[in-house]
Amino acid sequence: MRRTNYSILTTILLLSLLVTVVSAVSVSITPTQIEEGDTVTIRITDLADGRVFSLRMESAIELHDSSDFTYQANAVTIPFGLNNPRVSLVASPVTRAGIEASEGNTTKGMAKLGSGSITISETLSSIPAGTIDFLKANGIAESGADAVNMVLELSGTKTGPNSGEITFGIEGISDGSARIIVLVDGAEINNQLIRIGSPTVGLPVMSVLSASTSGDTISLSSLDGTVRLQASAGSVTNAAAGDLRIIQAEAQHLPNDWKMLAGGYIISPGDVSFTSPATLSFVMSGDAGTPFLALYENGAWTIIPSRVEGANLVTDISRGGQYAMMTFVEEETPAAKSAGGWVALIGAGLIGLLMVFLRRRV
Repeated sequence: MRRTNYSILTTILLLSLLVTVVSAVSVSITPTQIEEGDTVTIRITDLADGRVFSLRMESAIELHDSSDFTYQANAVTIPFGLNNPRVSLVASPVTRAGIEASEGNTTKGMAKLGSGSITISETLSSIPAGTIDFLKANGIAESGADAVNMVLELSGTKTGPNSGEITFGIEGISDGSARIIVLVDGAEINNQLIRIGSPTVGLPVMSVLSASTSGDTISLSSLDGTVRLQASAGSVTNAAAGDLRIIQAEAQHLPNDWKMLAGGYIISPGDVSFTSPATLSFVMSGDAGTPFLALYENGAWTIIPSRVEGANLVTDISRGGQYAMMTFVEEETPAAKSAGGWVALIGAGLIGLLMVFLRRRV
């Protein structure tokens, strides 16, 4: 009996220690004022393997009577690897947007044409620790635009050193701003505004970057357009309307018999709440099976009530957090298993595009 009590006490102490270690992750972002070409440092401490790391960078680029724009991060160092990462880029208002990666005399990239807001989004298999000589986003702004708003999101499951620094120098913005938001497991750890030069245009305010208000209704969407949130302006507490974000991040700890259809999507800040229920909608893509919505909290996913409205699966929420659209796993047919190879091939293509220039540093 004494041995049993001792074992229980030991287990409780170990669990307490584990909670302490997991919650100790910290992130600092410096400096808060830079000039073009200066280096930004994101210092990360005690980030354990298996945790979902999300980095969102929002930038406002003044055009100074030019239609062309460039946002270039030089000598981008990443201290740890990311498994199953997702990369999303949005630029607005533009007619063309693209992204390039380069080492030495070799440059590869991809671009899209469009009108208004242009999105480039893809899921990769992994991003290793290392350095890229430069990563550039560029394009052409719509006629008459004073500034271009850009967002870059990167998220994935961390692997490698628990502490380190993400560093990069910023070029192409003589006057503007950048907001860097870091989340771990869906919780916002740091949200820092960095001013570049002497900006005269305000921070990003377009709906693809943050919430927009029409009358008494606040609306915002995820970068890929899959998720939309609508709320009464007077119902938002613990956050300003302009601080609301929908941030896409890799979902974790799925039950064995569940399959991800869309997610996870983090309603940030994590402590935001709505005194009147907000409407959260997911676009259904016609996947096989019966879709449902789920909320991630306390380390587990829970199914929440939802309803079908047109092509959307909709729920009412009262707080922030991580949400996703799921279905139950069905046994794959031989044809479906064969088709899986094409998915891997597509993912590998973008890895080659963005990360072939990574050099491992000891």
